[in-house]
Amino acid sequence: MLALVAAGLMLGLLLSAFQGGSGSWWALAPLAGGALLFVLGAKVRARPRPWVAVAAALLGAAGGSALAPGPPPSVDEGVAVVRGVVERVDPDGVVLLVDEITRGEHAYEVGRRARAHVRGVVGEVGATLSVEVELRPRAPFRNPSPHPSWPSAAPIVWAGRARVSSLHVEQAPSALRRASTAIRAYVREAIERTLREPTEGVALALVLGDSRELDESVAGQVRGAGLTHVLAVSGMHVTIVVGFLLFALLRLLRVRWIAVRVDPVRLAHGIAAPLTLAYAELAGGSPSAYRAAVTACLAWSLRAAGRRPDPLATTALAILIFAPLDPDAAVRPAFLLSIAATVAILELPGEASLEALVRGSVRATVATAPLVWWCFDGVPIVGIVANVVLLPVVAAILLPLATLHALVASVSTPLGTLTALPLDLVTRGFLGACEAFSQLGIGRSLPPGDVVEGALVSALAATWLVTRSWRARIAISVGLLLCIAGAEVRLRREERPVGILRVTFLDVGQGDSALVDLPDGSLLVIDAGGAVFGGVDPGAEALVPVLRARRRERIDTLVITHPHPDHYGGVAAIAERMPIGEVWDSGQAEGEEPDGTWATALGELGREARVRHPADLCGHPISRGGATLEVLAPCPSFDPGWDPNDNSLVVRLRFGERTFLLLGDAERHEESELARLGILGPVDVLKVGHHGSRTSSTDALLDEVGPRLAIVSAGVGNRFGHPHDEVLARLAAHGARVLRTDREGGIIVQTDGRSLEVETWSGQAFELGRSDAPVIEREHVGEP
Repeated sequence: MLALVAAGLMLGLLLSAFQGGSGSWWALAPLAGGALLFVLGAKVRARPRPWVAVAAALLGAAGGSALAPGPPPSVDEGVAVVRGVVERVDPDGVVLLVDEITRGEHAYEVGRRARAHVRGVVGEVGATLSVEVELRPRAPFRNPSPHPSWPSAAPIVWAGRARVSSLHVEQAPSALRRASTAIRAYVREAIERTLREPTEGVALALVLGDSRELDESVAGQVRGAGLTHVLAVSGMHVTIVVGFLLFALLRLLRVRWIAVRVDPVRLAHGIAAPLTLAYAELAGGSPSAYRAAVTACLAWSLRAAGRRPDPLATTALAILIFAPLDPDAAVRPAFLLSIAATVAILELPGEASLEALVRGSVRATVATAPLVWWCFDGVPIVGIVANVVLLPVVAAILLPLATLHALVASVSTPLGTLTALPLDLVTRGFLGACEAFSQLGIGRSLPPGDVVEGALVSALAATWLVTRSWRARIAISVGLLLCIAGAEVRLRREERPVGILRVTFLDVGQGDSALVDLPDGSLLVIDAGGAVFGGVDPGAEALVPVLRARRRERIDTLVITHPHPDHYGGVAAIAERMPIGEVWDSGQAEGEEPDGTWATALGELGREARVRHPADLCGHPISRGGATLEVLAPCPSFDPGWDPNDNSLVVRLRFGERTFLLLGDAERHEESELARLGILGPVDVLKVGHHGSRTSSTDALLDEVGPRLAIVSAGVGNRFGHPHDEVLARLAAHGARVLRTDREGGIIVQTDGRSLEVETWSGQAFELGRSDAPVIEREHVGEP
């Protein structure tokens, strides 16, 4: 019954999170109602009536929906005072759990729903800081994709550098947190004193949850084997360590003079309960560690009180404690992975043994595989095998040895040298096995699935967890695998359209990128975005995920309109993942800065791809599947008297009656030259030049092209104020409907040569008929 309430609560949280969230205090009422119904159902009979169970689950879902937090406030780029609690310390600053952001006289209440990464600050974990920061939003890339992103996957929503002179410590860490920090430092020093690499880095990661000292080659071996989670202190670590602790206490307290006075089992559980919470704090205090510690503490407190806790009910109670306290964390993959693994293991009957440990590892891996595949760029088959083979070794040998060594070395260095030898042997054996598994690479190219495939894979995992008959398992699995294969064929056909022109203007922050699916099935990519001021690489985090979700393994033509990093910065990530047929470039970087970043990168690309410049592109239209591509400028070559913006490659696409014009970062000089030549003519869709800056989209150009739809690519709250109001006013005066990636996310414009269908990530959808036809709005609910 309690599990039904918890399941309903999680379902309500997830549904609300996918729809944007809406927190409310009255969520306590449904939760209280669910608890009351649980009590009533227990009074009526051991197994509650069906209507009671259904009502409890529905009330739990209502409570979860009400509890789900809304999005944090939108704060534009600029100087602001940030107040928050230090959640963790990084080498270059701190991560704050933000309470409030103040800009001028306006204060934004955040309520610790979001985090900010502040560079240039030294602080202690748990301290409350107030600091003036050159703040900028770190908005997630929001692009329409067959593979929708998971909500709350990017908790850091602001970043910036602090003005250190303005730092004010409003509240020091608590005495408990200071003591924990001091003990962690002491244990760290003991590990560093008695161990050498790579064992030292592995021990620090296993015992203290600190992987900063881990050599990248070692981390790569573990990551390649699909065992990254092993080196992050999580619920598994807490469960194993406190399990051994309880085992030791039970043996220690079974002495006659204690056993005749108290029940040693109850006493051992009573001692272990608070020590579990202390270990979670000592091990870094990660949310998953605390969740496991609190769950164990609840169960062992009941055992200390003489009650026999039900594992599933205890897990459900922990969910009902944690989810209302931090609803945002409750819908993150880490929380859900903990629940899935815990429930899978709890459903496994039998006593503790090596066989049970292996079976538990297999069940946990299967239970979490669908979510890992959905949220973490695929689940390699080698990772499943490695988890089955190596996870029991970690659980039964490596982690206990590392913890024992930390304790012994903290007490005595000479004794620590004795435990260091077996720990070093086991660690090197574990890393050798990881390297062997990583060399296999089986399944590492599994692409992300769409919603249908996600449901089918989840059903496949559930079949192996729930079904007891091997015959039923195999029969159901064969049917599901056939359905997955059919769904994959359908997805590949839909995402490589033939006979239509589809242009996707991607949200890459303050930059440009567009994917063009040509009618013959080939792919044209125009610009690749770039992290101009540091931060997340849009090539790796926006372009590659969308291309993989669309089952694109090759880029036929890559166009870089001009050598600015917000247009070429994502190329490296793309080139690393897929081949590129040819690259179009203005030639200015090679001509003026042959040793510059883009010229060097272009030279590397030229080893595998054909590089083409305006000299062999201008005046030579290219036809692909009935669509025509033309480079209109700079022709016949770049003008050394103009900057790269005004030497942008200007590309025109024509298909049937429809025309697209993509201007790169062209400004008034290039626009005026194009208008003077009279080679443009009317267009249906205009990719506005230079992100909507006031130096672009001149009246001379707009008079010439008269766009019906104008697309502006700009970053959320960008420091430049793009797009500028006067540009938006000029576009409106010329009758253009404006869509912006900073507001709408990615934008898809598709045409069969006659009508134009437009759809945005935010949910807008409409159709542009012929030039003399009205705009037809189509109702659209939810995300595309």
